[in-house]
Amino acid sequence: MKACYRLGLVALSIFALAACKRDAPVAPASDATPAATASNPVDATAVVDNTASAVASTLDTKALAGQFGNGESVLELRADGSYLQTLWVAGSEITADGSWSAQGDKALLLDPNSKSAEDTMFQVVSNDELRSSDGKHVFRRISTQ
Repeated sequence: MKACYRLGLVALSIFALAACKRDAPVAPASDATPAATASNPVDATAVVDNTASAVASTLDTKALAGQFGNGESVLELRADGSYLQTLWVAGSEITADGSWSAQGDKALLLDPNSKSAEDTMFQVVSNDELRSSDGKHVFRRISTQ
């Protein structure tokens, strides 16, 4: 029994020593992306933004362009990135304009030209349906046939 116990301790010690093996030394950094120098004042590693907010848009903005309505207003998304929204209130017509941009693959942002108006975010349900971020307004594509 003592021999088995000793053999077990020896095996455990060998395993522990193998687990504590030192890692190979790390190679020095490659000069493939040099830092800024006097002849090249731009450090390329400092210019690239790899944060989550730099998500590339996968939304097809050309397919989304067109007119959308919700019964109270018409939102026209133009292919050049501008928009025009027309709202009818108490017999009066109110218009707002600005630019729009894709936010990822399921949202778009309306940025009004008026500095007193706030940006508005829409969820893109499909190329034919937009939903306000608060869920209260649903805009459906208006057929222009």
